[in-house]
Amino acid sequence: MAQIKVERVDLNNWTVESYTTNGGRWTVSADGQQVVQSINGQPTFFYSSFNVFNTKVSGKIMVGNSGDDDYIGFALGFTPGDTKNASAKYVLVDWKKGDQPYGGVTAKAGLAASLVNGVPSPTPDFWGHTSKVTELARGKNLGSTGWQNNVEYSFDFVYTKTSLQVSVNGNLEIDIKGDFKEGRIAFYNYSQDNVTYKAFESKVLPSGQLEVPATNEAGVELTNPLEAQAKIKLTPTGTWSVKEGEEVSAAGKPGADLLSHLTYPNNTPYCLMVVDKGSGEAIAEVGSDTVITLEPGQTVAFKINDEPGWYWDNKGSIAVDWMVLD
Repeated sequence: MAQIKVERVDLNNWTVESYTTNGGRWTVSADGQQVVQSINGQPTFFYSSFNVFNTKVSGKIMVGNSGDDDYIGFALGFTPGDTKNASAKYVLVDWKKGDQPYGGVTAKAGLAASLVNGVPSPTPDFWGHTSKVTELARGKNLGSTGWQNNVEYSFDFVYTKTSLQVSVNGNLEIDIKGDFKEGRIAFYNYSQDNVTYKAFESKVLPSGQLEVPATNEAGVELTNPLEAQAKIKLTPTGTWSVKEGEEVSAAGKPGADLLSHLTYPNNTPYCLMVVDKGSGEAIAEVGSDTVITLEPGQTVAFKINDEPGWYWDNKGSIAVDWMVLD
């Protein structure tokens, strides 16, 4: 068993990449704990030396004295060379201080998450979240509220293949699902100078994937990987079937026949169950994203809720992505 390890990020190992030559000037402190971007220029990135799937990254950002009101932010799933890559695909989390029309589009004040595809133009794409920059969501509290000068904001990111969560000052602002690409985290500026990023940390969150065949009556096991109590997020995908031509997801089939004969008659027929290995008691149905709590050393089993003795003729399997939450 393990513990979640916190690592301080050394920004000396990060790399500058911009859409134009000299698009940004990123100056790292001697101790590698902060970087200042000092040019009011075109979209520019400062990307990490590590990938961020299933990793929580935390740090602080502040804009110092500046007469401007433009974009600061981050990118998730950024790959070196993406500024010239026609197949680039990453998530941009940007924050504008004030509304501003330019080049036929308006940059809106507030925090947003967008999907970047290919090589966008600074204007109108990056500026107005149009064409190759597709807005996915705006901040729950900061969606139309701009950042303020000389105010330090704390950011937390948890990025996985299927989800992105962004918190600001401890408040969950962005919570989206999708099919995301592995890659780096990058700091991002567009037309904004005097921006400081500092005190960044990373935590690799234990994670994995289980394949649960519909034929496995005993279930596929998972043991709490931590030495302490753990909250574990479960994300199911795929389908299985108990009769020819009728496939169901992990959510099962409410009201199906054999309800009284199922292994767990109080739960949905043919759903994905998580069961305590020691007691055999049902802990939860996992029809969609689900969080369970496991004690140190506790083992659970995942299986379809079918009739005892009749698992052998089932077909298909459900994949379960799991990740320990911080």
